[in-house]
Amino acid sequence: MRPDGRVRIHAEVLLAGLLVALVCGTGCGQLSEGPPTDLLLTAASDTTVRVNWTPPAGGVPDSYAVAFAETGTSAWLDFGTAKDSATYADHNPLGRTGRYRVSAVFGGRSYPAVATPTSAPVHTRAMDVGELNSAVYSGYGWDRDSGDGSVFTMGYASNADKADFYITDWATGCAGPTYSMASPDWGPYEPGGGGFVPVGSWRPNGFMYLSEDVQSPLPQFDTTRYTNNLKLGLDSTLAAVVCTDTAFTIDTTITIDTTFARDSVVTIDTFVSVVHHYALVKLGSPDVANGTVPVETWFQRISDLRLIQH
Repeated sequence: MRPDGRVRIHAEVLLAGLLVALVCGTGCGQLSEGPPTDLLLTAASDTTVRVNWTPPAGGVPDSYAVAFAETGTSAWLDFGTAKDSATYADHNPLGRTGRYRVSAVFGGRSYPAVATPTSAPVHTRAMDVGELNSAVYSGYGWDRDSGDGSVFTMGYASNADKADFYITDWATGCAGPTYSMASPDWGPYEPGGGGFVPVGSWRPNGFMYLSEDVQSPLPQFDTTRYTNNLKLGLDSTLAAVVCTDTAFTIDTTITIDTTFARDSVVTIDTFVSVVHHYALVKLGSPDVANGTVPVETWFQRISDLRLIQH
């Protein structure tokens, strides 16, 4: 029986070798190759985009290829390469928005990241926003993560970090005849808000009239150009909105004193900075009978970026 046994062993070894060859392909070294991950878009400047990524978990690529597909198109155009140690690349899209793709290049092999994040603004369909004293919520704001717009009551201080503007006729009641969009921090102190809008950390935001050209980057924030309220037209109003957000950065430093075997000393520093979010807002004709205004918006989720092409 030993000869038969030997034949079976040889066959098993041969089969195992075939399986290894199938798994490895042209070389087992490729098993460590793969795409970058965790793609994230930030603002390199107010009109340029920084594409950030995490290198592949396996081998180090020879380089990275970075591509851009403009909003409304499906064609990917390479705009540059980055060296093997890079973790970001900057892109000037010339006022355009779109999706970004990063590929890790190993020799002649390219591994694109699964995620293709976009710099396009988030659109929220038109919804009615009420005048401050109407029966419909008068506060409007955007979720900073999703970019979606929603209405909120100005009657609770807990909504101070949610509202980005509200609608008012600067008087008690909601009959108008003219309405304005106003910065939330005005709410507690105006005639129509007294006794209704509580004092709180309402945002100080700015507004600016726009022409019909709504695909170009929004005007750069400047307190001499953006005002804290804007009178609405009888037909429709197109406005740029700049939202003010406070960002906190915590820096922790640990110092170990070994001279007298003392415990380590932990120093915590908190840095406060201001960032801005830009949005395009289209306000329809006010409905004086119901005290409402239809509002449609496009919100740029990337802080400090003015690009609004959609």
